Amino acid sequence: MKFLLLVSLSVILLAARAQAEDMHLSYARVPLNAENSGQHRVGMLEYRGGLSLGSNDARFGGLSSLLVSPDGSRLLAASDRGTWFSAEIQYDAEGYLRGLASPALVPVLGPDGKALTGRYRDAEALARAADGSILLAFEQHHRILRFAAPSRLDAHQLAGVIPELISAPGELAEFNSNAAMEGLATLDDGGLLILTEGLDNARAGKPGWLLRDDQADVRFEYKRAARFRPTGATRLPDGDILTLERRYTIIGGVAALLRVIPRETIQSGALLDGPELARLAPPLTVDNMEGIAARRDSTGRIFIYLISDDNFSVLQRTLLLMFELRDDWR
Repeated sequence: MKFLLLVSLSVILLAARAQAEDMHLSYARVPLNAENSGQHRVGMLEYRGGLSLGSNDARFGGLSSLLVSPDGSRLLAASDRGTWFSAEIQYDAEGYLRGLASPALVPVLGPDGKALTGRYRDAEALARAADGSILLAFEQHHRILRFAAPSRLDAHQLAGVIPELISAPGELAEFNSNAAMEGLATLDDGGLLILTEGLDNARAGKPGWLLRDDQADVRFEYKRAARFRPTGATRLPDGDILTLERRYTIIGGVAALLRVIPRETIQSGALLDGPELARLAPPLTVDNMEGIAARRDSTGRIFIYLISDDNFSVLQRTLLLMFELRDDWR
């Protein structure tokens, strides 16, 4: 039986790698402002380049989450059709985002060792735990899966990894299919922050939780901007939480907003709020921004990456944008 299980896992891994190696990815560099090529700043962010991504592979798209390696060399994303996407990040001589190489697309496996299908594959948020394991949250069937730590952010390495189901707030069962987990971030103490779109669209506060091992769930509310909804979160090097909000409405149009939540304010019953760092809206380059990641380089500079979910629509784009956080942002 053990031999058969190992053979089955090997077949899954080889098949996933074959699919990944067949993928072709195209990209084109995009300015911050298509109407003003000289603009390189928005709010407290300096633009460090962006890419519009495309592929003739029907599996590519719907990227709703993002991780970037500490050295900035690799990215990992998950799509709402249950696939991992990874690539090497390339920079030009001045450190601006130039392109992606070695793209890979593979199916996400469930706890049963099978590729996710149907309503079980709507991945929306990614985080990396202190031990390097990958946490992936889902809408529709609300749950969080933990994948054993890969040596690098590589879809090939995750192709045959069978995850474990970890506990999530029981109240999520009351949420409708597309109103639950949108952002995950791990805290310095190992806690896991969860942001949701919430049940009541009229409420300024969107429900969220802080989960810690062997402790009761801590519930709070996140104060979003009018007509915006939280879609992503990541931890900054100092421990504060950087959040991403997205507006995609007929009245307001498309926009994205970034704000910082001080870590000491995350407590039971709190209404989380913080300063706005930047707001992206036309004519600035922006789309349905849903994934966010941050890292600090060896010189202390903080870089922020955003990725958009094109919903597999020809009317939208998959954008990967990079910014540097200004030293005077506080």
